[in-house]
Amino acid sequence: MNSKLYAACGVMALGLAACSGENGNITGTSTEPNPIALVSSSSVDGLSSSSFDGRVIDLWNPLAGDYRVNSTLYSARLAANERADGRWFWEARDADENEGGQSSIIWPVALGGDADSMSTVIESCQGICGIADLKKGSMTMQPFAAVGFVMARDETGKPVPVDVSDWNGVCISYTSDVAASLLLDLGDSLGALLNDGYGFPVVALPKAIDGVSRCFNWNQFEFPSWEKEFPDGWSRKAGVKASKQLVGLMFRIQNEPGMYNFNIKYFGTKADGSPEPETPVLLSGAGEGLWSPVKDADYVKTSSYAENLWPENAVEDGRWRWATDEDVGGQSYVQWPVALGSDGSLAPVVESCKGVCGVASLKKGTSQADPYVSLGFGIAKDASGEPLPVDISNWEGLCFEYYSDTPVTVELVVSDTSDGLPRTKLRSSQETRKVCVNWYDFRLPKDTVASYEGEVKSVEELNDMMLHIFEESDRVGLKVKNAVKQTISVRLKIEAAEESDYKFGIGVIDAYFTSRQTNSDD
Repeated sequence: MNSKLYAACGVMALGLAACSGENGNITGTSTEPNPIALVSSSSVDGLSSSSFDGRVIDLWNPLAGDYRVNSTLYSARLAANERADGRWFWEARDADENEGGQSSIIWPVALGGDADSMSTVIESCQGICGIADLKKGSMTMQPFAAVGFVMARDETGKPVPVDVSDWNGVCISYTSDVAASLLLDLGDSLGALLNDGYGFPVVALPKAIDGVSRCFNWNQFEFPSWEKEFPDGWSRKAGVKASKQLVGLMFRIQNEPGMYNFNIKYFGTKADGSPEPETPVLLSGAGEGLWSPVKDADYVKTSSYAENLWPENAVEDGRWRWATDEDVGGQSYVQWPVALGSDGSLAPVVESCKGVCGVASLKKGTSQADPYVSLGFGIAKDASGEPLPVDISNWEGLCFEYYSDTPVTVELVVSDTSDGLPRTKLRSSQETRKVCVNWYDFRLPKDTVASYEGEVKSVEELNDMMLHIFEESDRVGLKVKNAVKQTISVRLKIEAAEESDYKFGIGVIDAYFTSRQTNSDD
């Protein structure tokens, strides 16, 4: 990103004549603004610090008359020749033009002629609003456009890094026709090592037609999943380190060619200098149950308490595996804290977390269902490696040590069906907790119950059927069997209707009968 517009246009009014046209469009576009399509400020009124749960400190609130972001609030002291900046800049054609793109931003009004050139837009929208007009040109990747601000500059106007780790993270209120991202700009020198800046740390922002407010800790910002090599001293989870040398921050829309409305309404800090909340620590990592992360690496001891019920020649499986919604058109993935081992082994993750932990980045793509990622372990396999169903009824249920920003669905994968799986749900918890569920807590989805119309009237009735061996019924036309006597694997699904990043961790797993605790979840 050696030719960013913040370097060309954000320093002095002299450059503005070369950066904006008569209609407020970015240089090089002949597209006239479409007043019908432009964002209306009334559609996002009320998005401010009061929209957030918990304490948020204003960095920029256009409703209070702010033109610039208070970019050095609670930051480390600047050098004598450095000055706070915080003026909004835009990055569109100049950015993806390097890759052959032809994108631009269409503003609702002509830009101003002074250093705060975006002031006219801010006054018009009570925010930063416009249309990202994405044109791919000869690009091989999706075109993009962005708006953002620089933290500080030296006496020559060059952007300089600032330590804003005491912010603990950032909060934003916005609308957007499509999913966007929040990007931590680390400057040209590191950008040169990260695909010319395309690989800077990011968090995902969901599509928000009616307006949404989100807060992110620094430790939620990570290098994109496709970025495989990092500069010396950096790892995938780059947000905390980036916050100590932050050059700028950008709101970016990258999508298929088209015109997308957006409006940025507010920026704030997570807190005023108090320590950033750490990722929850799993309770122990040790234990004598089905899985003790500090002892068992990435293998669950699935033969415990069940070996006398196993099929002949069955071999214990138990290896942790993960999957995404890619096969149904989703684009979800997991941001792991460390690189996976050979053949996708989760052993390095288990060693790092004392469990399985990461961030589920849920992206719907073309899927018609809610986006998800899943983690699970097989029970047994035959000599050729094929999965075998096993009777695990002796376990009486399962106990999990976990935390998750969104509810976790626990599914029993059985031998005679790939859908309609018996399941139960663990509620979301940002603190580590231990929960036990017995087999009677598992339910079939309501659409599965509907297929038994005339034979079964409720979920509870169907579960009573599941928990006893059933003979085939001609009237039902299906053989309903005891699921826990036919289990191939246990799967934990991290799933949500809203595209976003969700932190999770799974610790010790045990059989229910060894704990005899009652599940407190509904």
